[in-house]
Amino acid sequence: MFDFIPNYEYAHYFDLAVLVIVLMAVWQCARGAVFSRDTEYLNSAWGLILMVLIVFYMGARDPNGPFGDTSNYTSTFWNKADSGSPFAWTWNGEWLFVNLMNFIAKTTKNIHLFYTICAAVYVGALWHAMVRIFGRHYYIPFVVIISMFTFWQYGVNGVRNGMGASLFILAMTYVENLPVMIALSLMGAGVHKSIYIMIGAGALAWFVKNSYYYLAGWITCVILSYFAGLAIQSTLTNIPFFGMEDRLSGYLEYSYDQMVNDGYVVSTQFRWDFILYSSLAVFIGYYFIFVRKFKDEYYHWIYNIYLITNAFWVLIIRAAYSNRFAQISWFIMPIVLIYPFMKRRFWQNHERMLGIALLIFYAFAFYYNILR
Repeated sequence: MFDFIPNYEYAHYFDLAVLVIVLMAVWQCARGAVFSRDTEYLNSAWGLILMVLIVFYMGARDPNGPFGDTSNYTSTFWNKADSGSPFAWTWNGEWLFVNLMNFIAKTTKNIHLFYTICAAVYVGALWHAMVRIFGRHYYIPFVVIISMFTFWQYGVNGVRNGMGASLFILAMTYVENLPVMIALSLMGAGVHKSIYIMIGAGALAWFVKNSYYYLAGWITCVILSYFAGLAIQSTLTNIPFFGMEDRLSGYLEYSYDQMVNDGYVVSTQFRWDFILYSSLAVFIGYYFIFVRKFKDEYYHWIYNIYLITNAFWVLIIRAAYSNRFAQISWFIMPIVLIYPFMKRRFWQNHERMLGIALLIFYAFAFYYNILR
């Protein structure tokens, strides 16, 4: 554990480090060196080191510190470690996460090992996915991922959400190997059931490919949610999918007063700031696909998945825990943002435009994680 860093400053030091990393990447872009062979070689090595450092920084956190759901996981871990019962495999619920926690709790009783493995799955799967998608150019996309304003939060708070989504994103890189893609997707759902929404979106976008439909659907959902969001939210709680899972329906039904009593302060209003944040990826995809005529079937698929999952969140934006559903699409957002920049040159000063884009992508995180 990094005892020399106070608990209340732990996330802040990470945010400052990310700021420096982003500015260094922007500097490389401004010099026009980001795609040079020497820079790519150095960035590739540094990206691996950075991934390992983040894994151990997250894994070594104080298990009783101010890290959201970490306290709940810690309590459950020690209850299992002290129960005296032997490890037994289970297929119930979120089986992969439950079995991982049970096994480590009962065999090693090392909670830092547990959190380090969780961080390795969360960060390592994203890193590997970027390597698979972008090859030697993976560093800048990986920087975009860690600079998203919720990246740290879903490594230490919504741990299961982060792990499950990372496994799904890695699964998306195996389109040429369907058995592996299905296996990784099911593993992601075995960590957190919300991944079934991502799987459903991926399957729909696989067969219905026209991005016009999804873009029109997203815009329609924004309008419907603004004028009839509460009615839609009430209707969704009665759909069998949500009824089967108490946690999912609970996120929709949980009232603001209940959240205050539980110590949470979250707005349940229509979040124009989060709509604006989400629309950045909507606009970027629209610009490259429809304006610049970027013909890349894989990118179209990713963009459509993003539109589907984000539209679902828009419909329930007033729910007390709607951020849990927003993150389903926000995990995919960095790939939507950066993919065209890394796959084709669109401008004569392409590197400088990439640097400007990095600053725009990071602006929301800078405001929420540092200025506020």
